Amino acid sequence: MNLSELEPRGLWKHFFAICVVPHPSHREESLADTIVAWAKGRGLYAAKESAGNVILRKPASPGREGGRGLVLQAHLDMVAQFAQGSKHDFSRDSIVPRFDPADPDWLMASGTTLGADNGIGVASALSILEDGSLPHGPLECLFTTNEEDGMSGARALEPNALEGAILLNLDGEDGGELTIGCAGTLRTVSEISFEASAATASTAWFGIDVMGLLGGHSGVDIDKGRANASLLLARLLSSVGEGFRIGSIAGGTAANAIPREARALVGIPAARAGIARAALECEAAAISKELVGRDPGFAIHLEERLAPSVSIGEAESSHLLEALRAIPNGLLEMEKDMPDLVRSSSNLGELGTVERGDRIIVKALVMVRSSSDSEKERIAREVEAAFEALGASPVRPAVSPAWTPDIASPLLALSKSVYRELFGVEPKVTSTHGGLECGVFRPRFPAWDMISLGPTIRYPHSPDERVDISSVGRYYRFLKELIERL
Repeated sequence: MNLSELEPRGLWKHFFAICVVPHPSHREESLADTIVAWAKGRGLYAAKESAGNVILRKPASPGREGGRGLVLQAHLDMVAQFAQGSKHDFSRDSIVPRFDPADPDWLMASGTTLGADNGIGVASALSILEDGSLPHGPLECLFTTNEEDGMSGARALEPNALEGAILLNLDGEDGGELTIGCAGTLRTVSEISFEASAATASTAWFGIDVMGLLGGHSGVDIDKGRANASLLLARLLSSVGEGFRIGSIAGGTAANAIPREARALVGIPAARAGIARAALECEAAAISKELVGRDPGFAIHLEERLAPSVSIGEAESSHLLEALRAIPNGLLEMEKDMPDLVRSSSNLGELGTVERGDRIIVKALVMVRSSSDSEKERIAREVEAAFEALGASPVRPAVSPAWTPDIASPLLALSKSVYRELFGVEPKVTSTHGGLECGVFRPRFPAWDMISLGPTIRYPHSPDERVDISSVGRYYRFLKELIERL
């Protein structure tokens, strides 16, 4: 079988067309324009809001005009992650889907994230609009921008932009689940300013790279014990002992992705270089043993480098590592009444340095998730306090509330009934630790009845992202039947 033969063909046709158009977060305009042009070419209402959100409308089927109105909702952007050594440019290059060589029942990309999160959702909505045989009530599609980096599109949705009262969020990642709640999220950014010091001749400089980690989604993969490359790097550097200087440090590329790689340029007194190198290698061996079975690809690369023109001073370098190692990170708490569900977590998603005049600025972006808004606030304050001790004034560019489950939802009851009739089993009804735009919508549109669904996607937000091909067919069959019943 080749890609063009996958079923349902209409859905996959749209997904592969989406893959051709670059659409990482903050760069969804081309995809939005493509979708608007496609819809107008078919006589559908199509508009783009000031925030870039796309709204499409299709009139109800004859005799179905009196329905409450249904909104199919997905996000346009994808997380841009590529494998080490890849030359992929997400601003220009297309995603190249392929069958997983290890298991052709799954589809993945060639060295990058696939964008099934949330390209499958967008593609399924477009396929529904194109289906002239499906009976439905008043139908709208909402495709939001920048879901993956702050949900700014959902936040900017104009109050009267939509007419429907039922929303199907098509951003689910398990074909056997119906999601009716999600954790709240908070992003906190700290910039720490250090005086730039001149490098000395008595210092040996080394480049240290952490690589080979699995990474993954900071929501759905945070409980899998995967290591954070930036924090492993801080631990390694701390093993060097006194007298080191940091020339630069960097790791991670997105708040909602667990960093797979990190690197630093570090200066060590030349007289201690051999001892420091041995300490680094010893600490790396200890880390490798700890990660066996959960992140076995961990490796470091160490090589001599030329001295930078300036660096962070010795004491300040030590204080920076202490702060990084002090922040809460990873899985922090499980739900007490739902033992399989993560309650709270934190992820140091981006770390980097930049020179500004006679200062070196270290920027750290952390995403905190929790189903408890008070717990989310407490964790965020712990993160921020560690950086405030170094003189930072943290800011919060995005805060999203939790979406509280509604077990009495009529939409949930109907969805469970339809799923049971189609597949002969009960769906799993759950809440997710990952963020969903329903959390943003709930306080603004309290009358909406909402549920989230989707196919089975594994390892989103990493180059290992893949989607179960057969689950896409089951999900689409379920979606169509549910739409017909609403």
